[in-house]
Amino acid sequence: MQIFFLDPTQTILLDIIIWLVIQLTIGYCSSKIPLDWLNPDHWFFQTFGWEKDGEIYQKIFHVRSWKRFLPNGSGLYRGAFSIKNLPTNDPAYLERWLKESVRAEICHWAMIIPVFFFFLWNSVPMGWVNVAYAFLSNLVPIVVQRYNRPRMRKLLDRMENNKLKKGTTRVPYIPQTELSHTH
Repeated sequence: MQIFFLDPTQTILLDIIIWLVIQLTIGYCSSKIPLDWLNPDHWFFQTFGWEKDGEIYQKIFHVRSWKRFLPNGSGLYRGAFSIKNLPTNDPAYLERWLKESVRAEICHWAMIIPVFFFFLWNSVPMGWVNVAYAFLSNLVPIVVQRYNRPRMRKLLDRMENNKLKKGTTRVPYIPQTELSHTH
């Protein structure tokens, strides 16, 4: 229910500013979630049967054809991990990637929640425009995470099976931040 009444230009400017603040704040707070708290094995981040190992997203949305065009928010936050590309196929790095994909999904779900406050200063139709914006701008990256995570799990499973077959050991991936103390 609208309780603040502004002219349309003021309302649109306020919406833009508040969305910018919300998204940057939630992105920043999400980047500070301890890695130990990010559990890709939690039921919510597991692939549900109807998702068919993420392939439902390819079938319906053709994710592979457009996901490379999505912006990567990790560049906005110092020390944030980027899940945009895979610079290595080291299993420890890929496990970290899984955790970071959980972070990204949590971040985008959290960015949807504040939209209902927009009804306080927007008319009902404009409030619903903001709801549409919140869902569309955040469900797209959520779909990408839900599509990529099962593929990453399969890759890790294949690598583990190959390692067991060969009986080889690997040199562990050590993030640069852990090496910086040696200089």
